[in-house]
Amino acid sequence: MKIKRAWVVGAMTLGIAITGFFLWVDHSSAKKLGPLSPPETIEVMAQPIVFDRDKPGETRFGKLEWLGTLALSSPSRNFGGYSGLVLDKTGTALLAISDKGTWLSAKLTYRGGKIVKLSEAKIGSLPGKGNRTLSGKYYSDSESIVMARSGSVTGNAYISFERRHRIDVYPVTKNGFAPPKRSLKLPARAKSVESNKGIEAIAILRAGPLKGAVLAFTENTLDSRGNHIGWLIGGPQPGMVTLRQHGGLSITDLASLPGGDIIVLERRFRFSEGVKMRLRHIVLSDVRAGATLDGEVLLEADNLLEIDNMEGLTVHRDAQGRSILTLISDNNYNRIFQRTLLMQFAIVE
Repeated sequence: MKIKRAWVVGAMTLGIAITGFFLWVDHSSAKKLGPLSPPETIEVMAQPIVFDRDKPGETRFGKLEWLGTLALSSPSRNFGGYSGLVLDKTGTALLAISDKGTWLSAKLTYRGGKIVKLSEAKIGSLPGKGNRTLSGKYYSDSESIVMARSGSVTGNAYISFERRHRIDVYPVTKNGFAPPKRSLKLPARAKSVESNKGIEAIAILRAGPLKGAVLAFTENTLDSRGNHIGWLIGGPQPGMVTLRQHGGLSITDLASLPGGDIIVLERRFRFSEGVKMRLRHIVLSDVRAGATLDGEVLLEADNLLEIDNMEGLTVHRDAQGRSILTLISDNNYNRIFQRTLLMQFAIVE
């Protein structure tokens, strides 16, 4: 009994220490990050890892085929924290944003249909209106990015921010981001949610009668029935939509499939069980103001598989015409306990 009691006390102490370390690392990193103007070229190392440690040769998971995962790292202290990403139509040009208001661009190299490395990596800071610096977490916490023109990493980019809740429209060139041109008009409820529960995920509807509308969801703001709250912004029929919550997972990103349907990325972290993630498929015809969405589960994964704090999602088509889901994780600038993972799946229904 004494041994058990000592073990419990030791485990609790370790848990408290780890929790404090998570908070300390994130806070100290935030203070070190500064404006990156002009953008700087960085080295990004890519280590291939398996998805299932017990069955390294397994590729079929749920309704998806796993294509590969890279664990990314860099000597740059500004690397990490990635919450959203887009790829071009070839899947070779990457643009990602972090929750410290930085961006990463890079070229992806494939071998045998799997990503093997990143090259030509650059990192810079998102500017504020009037080219002012986005100082502090309150203004710089960018969470999701979607391009106005599908299949491109240049042109107008819609970026959602939480804490200082907004969706800003940024011009993007091959050299980086210009100051935002405008902000979308948000519903009053979207502007008044809790600081760290703002608009976490956005997508543009690419087809159907609501084509061009922005679908936006908060991370974990719930209605009276326990459903996630979101909105259709712009388009012919704006209004609130909800998504059924299952298992306490939070929404972290959205992406539009080539045909117009929506993929939802969700995750949950608890110290008692680690991290979980889920991907759901929402049929476009179900998306309308006043609707409560649910969707088909494509994949659920937990700590038995190689995942992390999965926050970013984008879709492109490969040479075979398959829809390829690319996910990236937010390591919270914690290089000891968390990783930046870049992984891809093909939908094989």
